[in-house]
Order: sequence, then C-alpha cells, then structure tokens
Amino acid sequence: MRLQLKWVGEDQRDRVGAVRALCYARGSGQIADFVQQLRGDRRSGPGDWLLAERDGVAVGTSTQYPLTMWVRGGAVACQGVAYVGTVKTSRRRIGNEPGIGTALMNETLRYARERGFVVSALMPFRGSYYDHFGYGIVERRTEWTVPLSIMPVGDFDGVRFYDDARDRGALFECRQRVAQRGQCDIERTPAAWEWELNQIGDGFLVVDRHGAESVRGWMYFEHEKTEPAGPDTIHCGFDTGYEDVATLKKFLHFLASLRDQYSFAKMQLPPARDLPLNLLLKETQMTHRTARNHPTAEMRPFTRMQVRVLDHVKLIEAMKLPADRSGKAVVSIKETEGSTSKLAIELHNGKASAAPTDASADVEIADRIWAMIVLGDLPVTRAAELGLIAVTNRTPLAVLDAFSIGPPPYCREYF
Repeated sequence: MRLQLKWVGEDQRDRVGAVRALCYARGSGQIADFVQQLRGDRRSGPGDWLLAERDGVAVGTSTQYPLTMWVRGGAVACQGVAYVGTVKTSRRRIGNEPGIGTALMNETLRYARERGFVVSALMPFRGSYYDHFGYGIVERRTEWTVPLSIMPVGDFDGVRFYDDARDRGALFECRQRVAQRGQCDIERTPAAWEWELNQIGDGFLVVDRHGAESVRGWMYFEHEKTEPAGPDTIHCGFDTGYEDVATLKKFLHFLASLRDQYSFAKMQLPPARDLPLNLLLKETQMTHRTARNHPTAEMRPFTRMQVRVLDHVKLIEAMKLPADRSGKAVVSIKETEGSTSKLAIELHNGKASAAPTDASADVEIADRIWAMIVLGDLPVTRAAELGLIAVTNRTPLAVLDAFSIGPPPYCREYF
C-alpha cells in the first residue's frame, strides 16, 4: 500500500509520542517516557503533528511549531520543524517511492505554505540532509570552555536566583526585547516558557535584576562532570541572554566567584567574530601550543539552525536595513522543487521592496545559499568570491550586502 500522510489531532497525541520513541528512543522501555513528554509539551497542538502510515501502521512523523522570528527589526511567521523521523524498521527507500523522510519533509513544507509561514526553521541532525529541501545554514555559535581562574573578577550585584513569583513577567519581557534586537532569534511563546521553566529543576536559573527594575539578563546552568575523575564544570548551555555587555560581564564575575567549587565554565555565545570573549578574560591568549603551562580559554565554533525561505517578498519587506544603502538588484533563486523565483529588489531609506520580475538576473542563487545571504550569515560578495553564486553584474552586490550588516544570526530557542 502506498504511503499515506495525515495531520492529526488531540486524539492522536499519545500515538505521536509513541512513534517518536520508535524513531529516537534507545529502547522500548522509553516509549512511555516519550508519550508522557508530549503530553506535557504544549508548544505544539492539534494539527501540528504529521503521521506517515503504511497499511494503517505509523512509520514516521514530524512536528511543526507556530513561531515568530525577528529579522532586522521586523517579525515574520516561522514554522519550526522538529522530530522528523522514520521508525527504525522502515528506513531507506521501498521500491520506486521517495523515502519516508523525504515524503514527511515535502508535506511539512507544503503545509507551511498553505498556512502562510514566511520561513521554515529547524535544528538538523545532519545539515547536508536538509540541504536537499532548500534549507541553508544561517546560525553560527561558539562554545567556550574557560578555566574559572582566568574569569574576570568584579561586581555582580543584582545577579540572584530566579524567583517565579517576582521575576516571571520581567524575565518574559527581557527575553522579548533580546529577540527583537537580534537577528533570526525566535520569540519564546507562553507554552515554550512553561516547557523551559519546568526543566530548570535539573540546574539553576539566575537573573540580573535590582529590586523592581527590569530584568537585564538571565543564565541557566548545570553541574557537569564528564569523567568520574574529571574536573567539575559549570555548564551554562545555550539559554543565556543579556541586553548589554555590562550584564554579560556580571555573569562572568558571578562564574568567577564559583572557582572553589568548579574548575571550568562552558558557555554558548554568538560567534567569536561578533563577541571575542577571550578579550574579557585575565588571559586573552588562546594558545597555539599543545603543551601549555598556564590556563587559557578554548572555543569550538559550530553551526546549528537552518532556514528555508518560503515567501521572499514578505521576508525582505519586513526588514529594516541600513539607510545609507540604496540601489536595485535582480536576483534569480533556484528553488529545490525545480521552479525559479526571480525578484527585483530595491533598497531606499532603510527599507527594501521586492516584486516578481522578468528582467535579466544580476545574480543566480540556489535557495539554500540565498537563505544564508538574505538572513545575514553570508555577505553576497563573499559568496561570489567562493563561487557559490553566479554573477552577471557585480554592481548590485553592494546593495545586497546590506542584508549582512548588523548582528549575525543567532537564535536562543531550541526545538
């Protein structure tokens, strides 16, 4: 029987959880855990769960989250994609049909367009797999491992444990301000807040707040010990936010005060090109020597979020771009499905307009590369240097580089 795909409702919630377990769990004993987890996770709801069935048996699933992404000061509707999986007994292709994972992704994207999402975002298990569906890598992150002995020492007055009764509203407002000022950050929905706050019992959440003033930042951390005889590490994970560097420094001072209990701190922060954390430490060097006799910081850069642009016009026209850039460019975007989107883009007084056109293209770009360019991860001039795009007229490249001016893409949500 051919594969059947259907979006299901509340009556299928437990079944979706069980199918997830058959995709991802280490053993059958975890099926109940996956079911219970989905019962408590209200970030998605009826109509957000996709099941793939063959002969009435569920063989795969995916989930979408209705989200809002901020891009250069404007908000766009974002489909978050998660839990795309095929059960362990049904992987790889059967006959001439596309694979189950491919069918799930094609339907997930079709549904996103039907519901009016401007972009679709996901956190891939392997980026090259989602390249085939037009998703481009748009986020770089840096994980720092810093000996607490070289953390800067100073005042951290106002940094205290989160108090739900006093701080909830102010924390939500801080998180929203941070999202709106960033690039490709995603608003945290009330359901996502409930999910996050239900997890903090595994560690601690601190905020920077003086009395009734606004919360200026937050940091979640856990105790980590990678080896039985290894050093104790305070792991700050990805959920750290701050409105300015002054608040970030307070968190560093707070971490320095814990050096009698921990040896290292791990932090995930924006790319080092935007935030060179080592310059705030007592030892700024990141040594080239394999044998070193003094503590130094280490960093591991990595990429995470991928995005597919579904509505080019709405995305471009939502942005607030540098007012000193003006001009026109015609871009031809090769879509994964085989079609071509050709746009005339014009920048004037900090705003961009876009419209379909039949004019000759200045630049020809694959959809996954276009996502990296339009969302600011890759300047178009660098893409041309690397041979990632075809250029027939270089003059408009300076206009398109406006998309890369500002903070780099960085998302504090995970899904």
